[in-house]
Amino acid sequence: MRTFYIFKINKEYYELTKDLPYNLYSAYLNIRLSTKNNIEYLYNEYFSFTESFNREVVNDILYKKLKNLDGYSVYKNIHQFNNYYTDETSKLIVFNSYMILKSNINNSSFFSILSNIPNLFVIDFISSDYFWLAKMKHLRAFNNI
Repeated sequence: MRTFYIFKINKEYYELTKDLPYNLYSAYLNIRLSTKNNIEYLYNEYFSFTESFNREVVNDILYKKLKNLDGYSVYKNIHQFNNYYTDETSKLIVFNSYMILKSNINNSSFFSILSNIPNLFVIDFISSDYFWLAKMKHLRAFNNI
């Protein structure tokens, strides 16, 4: 099971890091590994390049796209999708400042839906994997839902 953290990057920082995603990954990793002694500094650093999500809008987008599919369920800000045909089990939790996606596959169906939101950056800290979600947009045929 992989855990992906999904962040919305502000336009200015996106322009600075779109071709250098390692720099953005390093900034998030620095925040993740820092101690609580620097909490005020870390908060300011985090929101200097991260935008907040409108949870209602994101939840609405996901619900409208998936509501008629077998295996989809939602409770408040938690969306689950169990695709019996592909053996996918994915759970997406939408917070104000980031999202967490836990999935048993690398290319979750949630990625296809979220790829329409600009400037999303995805990190799997355990695997040291990171990417711009928009660059994954055409890798899956799930967009036609």
